[in-house]
Amino acid sequence: MSARDVVIIGVGQLRNNRERDLAQAAEPLDLIERAARASADDAGIGADHLARVDAVAAVQIVSWSYADDAKAVADRLGATGARCVTSGSGGHQPVEMLTRLAEQVAAGDADLALLCGGEAQSSLELFQRAEADIPWSREPGGPGKFSREVGGTERMWDLGLVGPIRIYPLFENRLRYELGQSFAQAQQWSARMYSEFSAVAARNDAAWHPTPRTPDEIATVGPKNRMICFPYPLLMNATAKVDQAAAILVASAEEADRLGVPESKRIHLWSAAADRDCEDVLERPAFGASAGMAKALDQALDGAELAAGDVDVLDLYSCFPVVPKLAALHLKVTDRALSATGGLTSFGGAHNNYSSHALVAVTRELRRTGGTGLVYANGEYVTRHSVVVLSGRARPEGFVSAAATGEPETVTVLDDYTGEAVVETFTVEYDREANPARGYVVASLSGGRRTGVRVSKKDTYTLGELVREDTEPIGRRGRITESGGRRTFALEGSA
Repeated sequence: MSARDVVIIGVGQLRNNRERDLAQAAEPLDLIERAARASADDAGIGADHLARVDAVAAVQIVSWSYADDAKAVADRLGATGARCVTSGSGGHQPVEMLTRLAEQVAAGDADLALLCGGEAQSSLELFQRAEADIPWSREPGGPGKFSREVGGTERMWDLGLVGPIRIYPLFENRLRYELGQSFAQAQQWSARMYSEFSAVAARNDAAWHPTPRTPDEIATVGPKNRMICFPYPLLMNATAKVDQAAAILVASAEEADRLGVPESKRIHLWSAAADRDCEDVLERPAFGASAGMAKALDQALDGAELAAGDVDVLDLYSCFPVVPKLAALHLKVTDRALSATGGLTSFGGAHNNYSSHALVAVTRELRRTGGTGLVYANGEYVTRHSVVVLSGRARPEGFVSAAATGEPETVTVLDDYTGEAVVETFTVEYDREANPARGYVVASLSGGRRTGVRVSKKDTYTLGELVREDTEPIGRRGRITESGGRRTFALEGSA
């Protein structure tokens, strides 16, 4: 027996307080409620029907804490009987949660479900800078959920190699090397892609930065576009200080019939898949590819019985340029539009919730043009991967999903190694005065082993060589030494 047909029947999203006015600030729960009511209006069923929702999945809110995000939303909507679940952290969670809801609907365990999420980071920081009281709902835990839950192992934390700004450049620099690109070629690709994303964001009603930018603006480093971690200037980094919310209303086809939702509003969920890479970035077998990403993409397409070329609309997660690059290279779609939403720099990266907006954007586009769409969502550090395939057409087999199988491959990491080593990949973090402040090197050792190590701020030669744009530092030899309990790497030729 085939699973039931699962359809998105309503979507809603919003941007709030772009003007950064305390009088317009609203807490995340208020924004999510507005988005949820907009999704019901979009479905043509009226917000009172939200009280009939069987299941509510909330993407974890980062900017403000509630005791239970999903239950807080359900209570606001009057859906007191709904099963509620709040996701963990990670940008993959919107698609992961949509998959869980779709599985319930397909199995007959729910008829009407709501996926939602929202953030008010911009307004929160506005209150904090003004040293003003924050008049938002207060529940145990207080504001903010930043912790080691964002990903990384003890080894990574001890090294200081945590935080997206430091880790994604490791993948970018290695990918450039493996593709045989010069620094200029790789940056031009990134800038051209993000310029195209900015043009998409300019047409999106919830975009935080709805202004098209040229490739030159994005690639040129200067006072308003300073280098953060080499090779990414500010305009190649996600924008997290946003107030945005989104909601997606999901139903069985039978429930959509009962509610009177027209076929033109229905977008069918065909397939979904999830996979992962190992948690410790230093143990990854490769930095120029992601096995978990590849498997999730392939499984989702296989479940839908589609090839990548059959997909009409794409939204590939884009916290940093290397992520859509890796996905597009695997799918062999580098000449295609890769975002229906506008990307996490121009549209805005509402912490864990960007891909909820991607689901809104792809749903709207498929309603307009028909065909099929794919949303790829990435969590942590190219670690968690969730993919969903959508279509304007029903599929006789109904919705299918595939979860990760097997343990990710790893390589051996030596934490106390000293001696000769070869640069496998690297990044250099800059201070606000535009000077290289610290470096991080992933170094290859004999026997296929690896180590992670820092570069001293005092070693201006090594830092300078790593960020030269006319030579390739990957593959160069150096030495790791230890002093005062801290190991550092220096390139050959360093004093």
